[in-house]
Amino acid sequence: MNTRTDSSDLKAAPPAGLAGTVRVVLATHSSAHAFWLASALGDEAEVIPVSLDVGQLMPYLQAPGLGIVMLDFSAPATETAVLLAGDLRSGWPGVVLMGAGSAADSASMLAALRCGVTEFVNWDASEAEAFAAFRHQLQAPAAPSPAPVAPEAGNIVLPLLGGRAGLGVTTLATHLAVMLQEIHAHDMRGAVRRGQVARKLGANPSTQEEKAYAALLDLGLPARDGLLYLSVTGHFNFVDAVQNLRRLDATLLDSAVEKHFTGTAAMAWPADLSLLREVSPVAAANVVRTLKGLLKAQVIDLGGMVQADFLEPVLRECGQAWVVCDQSLGGIISTAQLVKELESKGVERRMLKLVLNRFNSQAGLPAKEVAQRLGLELLYVVPDRATALLAAASSGQLLSQTSRGDPYVTSVRAMARALLGEPLPAEPSSPGLLGQWARRLRRSE
Repeated sequence: MNTRTDSSDLKAAPPAGLAGTVRVVLATHSSAHAFWLASALGDEAEVIPVSLDVGQLMPYLQAPGLGIVMLDFSAPATETAVLLAGDLRSGWPGVVLMGAGSAADSASMLAALRCGVTEFVNWDASEAEAFAAFRHQLQAPAAPSPAPVAPEAGNIVLPLLGGRAGLGVTTLATHLAVMLQEIHAHDMRGAVRRGQVARKLGANPSTQEEKAYAALLDLGLPARDGLLYLSVTGHFNFVDAVQNLRRLDATLLDSAVEKHFTGTAAMAWPADLSLLREVSPVAAANVVRTLKGLLKAQVIDLGGMVQADFLEPVLRECGQAWVVCDQSLGGIISTAQLVKELESKGVERRMLKLVLNRFNSQAGLPAKEVAQRLGLELLYVVPDRATALLAAASSGQLLSQTSRGDPYVTSVRAMARALLGEPLPAEPSSPGLLGQWARRLRRSE
């Protein structure tokens, strides 16, 4: 079993016209493993070896009568198999997925089990044991296919990008997600007072008010800062969501995903950042797509996450993104580089809108000049309120909790209302008018 060959030596059978009771598509870089498996299964199945590449698997995934897909997690291709498993789980959740590797190599075996394979075949075991594992899988009752989750009309799915850490993306994303949840709760309370919710939904009005409406996906770097601002621990993390995509429904969202006291759901990267390599870009985009049917609003913090290969599928799923930048030279240069790399991956510039954060009219470039240099449409200008934000964070609260009339909070409220289709009579891109509106709002509160 030590003989290994390059995947180019493996000859894949055509996807149509195959004989045999069951087709087993084995993704591997070892022809020796393919020959051993074919010998173990004999006439019970036809083994089709392909390389560990989703493109090689595609014809068999799309062909009718697919039996089993087996991934070879043996070193040195363990990480490749993990990424491929994530793509299969996300894009083809109905595929029966088995794993194989050496039980003596604990890393490959653990990787396979973490990917949720239905059975694991040990290359060092006997052919009879391998046959028994397949027989057990084929005789197991088929799991019911989950009902597709249909996104509701008018969903808000908003990624916030930042070309580097420290531009205030997490602070903005956290406040925006909570503001969307609070506005929803306020509207629900008004509907309850009018007696509309109970009549329409036939349910306890208080239950409807408490359900998660908005979520913060804390996927920026440094990791898990958004959870700190919301004072939640985030035991159920984004990697868990990827690995349990078929189980991700309203019940799991309500029971496993932790929430801020306002009801805002929060999900972040795991504390062990080595697990991030198990999340493919396609898998991340599929979690976002699934959550569209479970939430009305997702604010996705991607500040400091500058890997264009990861961002591109997520942005395509969302259809828009806000690019957060400040007036600093480093911020402008890193933002320009991020936009350029996204364009090289096919992300159209029209999808990206600029939010100029921490704006100080007495320092740095004017807002319009920053937008011109970046080649982006200027959407919002957020005033510099670093001291007030720091004071609120030091007390373990958001600024929207400690000072609802602060110019930063009123700016975020304007964003939330606009996303909900309720634009306020302020012009966000004009700091002077924003200040006037904020003063009027403080007097009314």
